[in-house]
Amino acid sequence: MQGEVIVSSESTIPNARAFVRSLNVLLKYSRLYGLDHLRSAAQFEISWSELEQAVQAADTTGVLLGASGSQLLLDGVPLEATQAEKSFADLLNGAGVASIAFLPHVSREEYENLVKAFMESGVPKSAPLNERLHLYFRDPETAGIRVNEIRFVAEDAGYTEARVAAQLTARTLGADADMVQEWFRSPEKMIQLIAAAEGAHGGSGTGTGAGEGGGTGSAYAGGSGATGSGSASGVSGGAGVTSTGQGSAAVLSSGDPNALPQLGEAEMHSLLRLLAKFGEAAHGRSKGSLPDQKTWQANFASLPQNAQATLRQALATVAAKTPSAKVDEGTLLKLAEDLAIRFALDRFQRGEVRVNAVRQMLDKMGHELDTLRKLLKAREDKMASAGLSVESHADVLDRQFWAAVPESGKRAVLTSSEAWCIPPRNVQSYVEELLGRGEADVAGDVLLKYAQCVRNKDAAARKKAAIGLGQLAELYSKGASQRLQDALSQIGQQLAAEKDAELQTLLSAAFVRLSQEAASRRYYKAMQQALDSLADLEELRPAWAQNLRPRLGIENRLTEFIEEALTAEAIPEGLVGVLMRVPQGAAEHLAVRLARAGRRTERENVVQLAKAVGGACARYLKEVMKSESPQKAASVVGLLSRLDSDGVDELLAQRFRHSGRSFHDAVVRQLSVAGASERGKLLTNCMELLDPMVLPLALDEIGMCGDQDTAPKLLRLAEGDIMPEASDYLRVKAIEALGRMRASTAAGHLRLFVESKKAFGWTYPEEVRTAAAQALMKLDPDWITEFLPQSGLDDKVMALAPLDPIPDRDVVRHRRYRRIRLPRNVPAVITSARGKYTSAISVLSLEGGLLSGDVQLAVGTEATLKIPAGLRSINMQAVVRFVRSHQAGFEMVGMGLEDRAKLRRLLVSLGSPNPTASAPLPPAE
Repeated sequence: MQGEVIVSSESTIPNARAFVRSLNVLLKYSRLYGLDHLRSAAQFEISWSELEQAVQAADTTGVLLGASGSQLLLDGVPLEATQAEKSFADLLNGAGVASIAFLPHVSREEYENLVKAFMESGVPKSAPLNERLHLYFRDPETAGIRVNEIRFVAEDAGYTEARVAAQLTARTLGADADMVQEWFRSPEKMIQLIAAAEGAHGGSGTGTGAGEGGGTGSAYAGGSGATGSGSASGVSGGAGVTSTGQGSAAVLSSGDPNALPQLGEAEMHSLLRLLAKFGEAAHGRSKGSLPDQKTWQANFASLPQNAQATLRQALATVAAKTPSAKVDEGTLLKLAEDLAIRFALDRFQRGEVRVNAVRQMLDKMGHELDTLRKLLKAREDKMASAGLSVESHADVLDRQFWAAVPESGKRAVLTSSEAWCIPPRNVQSYVEELLGRGEADVAGDVLLKYAQCVRNKDAAARKKAAIGLGQLAELYSKGASQRLQDALSQIGQQLAAEKDAELQTLLSAAFVRLSQEAASRRYYKAMQQALDSLADLEELRPAWAQNLRPRLGIENRLTEFIEEALTAEAIPEGLVGVLMRVPQGAAEHLAVRLARAGRRTERENVVQLAKAVGGACARYLKEVMKSESPQKAASVVGLLSRLDSDGVDELLAQRFRHSGRSFHDAVVRQLSVAGASERGKLLTNCMELLDPMVLPLALDEIGMCGDQDTAPKLLRLAEGDIMPEASDYLRVKAIEALGRMRASTAAGHLRLFVESKKAFGWTYPEEVRTAAAQALMKLDPDWITEFLPQSGLDDKVMALAPLDPIPDRDVVRHRRYRRIRLPRNVPAVITSARGKYTSAISVLSLEGGLLSGDVQLAVGTEATLKIPAGLRSINMQAVVRFVRSHQAGFEMVGMGLEDRAKLRRLLVSLGSPNPTASAPLPPAE
């Protein structure tokens, strides 16, 4: 078994990824059922075919499947980390296998042997997996499958030399391997080693030394090892270096960068490689086969002159700060990182590299630090297992580099077209700093410039900016709504123009994230921009735009927006604009909200919002009323009556003809809540079409609206000229409506109801005469006052009259009759389709009452109520309007005139008609 280097090839990845998935499934099947099972055999053929395709596509390189922690790597490229891939990676790690190379000449027999080796994994008494693999693939020269026990690390020539750094130094000092550890943990002694190496190579003379590192990689993350080249001339010599200066708390984080010699990139790479060797020696990785003194001294002498001076000064700084300091792997890593940051910052400030090249330079130097980082891997693994995140080398260097950039440099970069180069976390820290100092305008400029990067000509720049905008969404909403609006505009424009599928996905994600922030922060202008951009996109890519719309978080929050607007002192700026851009959703939500309004001011605010949305709202509601189901059509009638009463009048009669009582009832109640001045006319025009059980409520509402143009038809109903089949109860309701609306033209007809006589008594029933007399008290009080003593009507009964609407009351539905809380519960028998129940009435009026007890009735149930009253019970038809714990409210929809007269006298006898004695009932809805 040996390490095999496979060069990553993007062309092999699609085929190879399918093979990895098939192999994983095959291993599970074979361990469950055996390789001879039909299911396992079929899966073997699939995976073998995919392996052949993958290695053929890879030409001479083959396919490398490896594991790093719980991450599977395919040709060095991480695969998606699902649970299946993680378990496969754990299996390889547990066996000590770093990678498996499938070469182009792999045979079917070898592949079958590989599967058999995995089949026995975990079986008691079986050999370990790595031993079985070694047995099957013992000849690396001819095998088509090679199993590698090495771990994935980035390796270069300097890394190879670092393995023997400790032995070289031990021989130079004449000490054994254990004593080497103490020398490498002292910065002063490390300086002495450097001085000794310089002296051994010519003192203060001049010379040349190679500082090159040839790179060979072991396929870590799909790439080869770091490479670098450089030369050193004039290697200085001298004795040990001492320092009396004060060191900084962060090694090299303070002081003037120009105090260090200026290095080239190759020189810095050589210096970082040597620090990695120091780290290996300090870690004690190599204790045998110590090289001779000349080899160890050559390692120091190979450093360029400027690099040697820089290292001496850096170590002196550490020694000056803490003379007894121990240089462990962490200190060396910090030292190397600070040197790398100082170098990158110095080159950036001198203008030698642009900001978009800094990250690449830090990446290269980060590879040189891999050795030191891997020495600390055990510590990092422990941190990771504790749930703490461990940053990548490049991220650490980049963060430190940004912290060292001066204020002017940060501002210059972030307000330029290269702002996309800066990682989002750095943008966020700087903008938050600006906001903390009160520089909101500058912060806004930075955010705007970053957003504009999504329109960069370079696809890589657009990709980074799109990803960054998604991460900075909360910062945009915190900074200013205008910048959030600008960012949405920039993304929207690029969405319409973008051709790359991956970038379309990233831009969509950023667009959705920013839109959601606008919705959660109630930045209505930013929401308008999002919806406008979406409307533009719909013209070009309607399917895509329709997929985006529900994810924005705007339309599904319309109820919240409307509710907050109704409780605010004024309509929030920009809300109307949002509603105008989603007229259908706004119309539906407003219609539902109007139906739930309990206050007149609340209702008028809803109507005001609906009118502000404009004609699109009314047109949509009209279309719903015309073509949707009766239930949905009824839900919009109320709001539509306030926006387009003529449209309601046009459609209402047709819908009444083809709908049942529930629709009729819902429409009347919707019109009542909406309070349109035309509602009386709308109901009167359709009076003949209304269900008889709904018509009493409609007549009350016609009277309440006060439209005297409806009086002639009401009078004809009262006199029996129209709807001859109508009950006397409906005629009484029509008379009461004439009184409520103060229909003075009907006074003469009403007097006839009151004063007409026949041979033995009065022509009209007592209840008709009482209703007409009560109406005349409003229309012709002088006449009825004079006639009342000879009318035979009881003054107390007359006092229980229908109520008029009270203009000053902020309610949408006014009480039609006084409600009386009875001094004692009145028994009642309820008979419905579900059976007969005995209950008690605690509140009663001429329009309905409240049942108490165990009432098992559903809302909308039609029932007959019987109330004992002397020799004969009072009978009435009622509809259950609401049900709650041990209570149910009912509304009277029909009864005989004698029963109504008896009910009136019962109410007079049981309680005072004084309004203060009345008890409120919940709304009929």
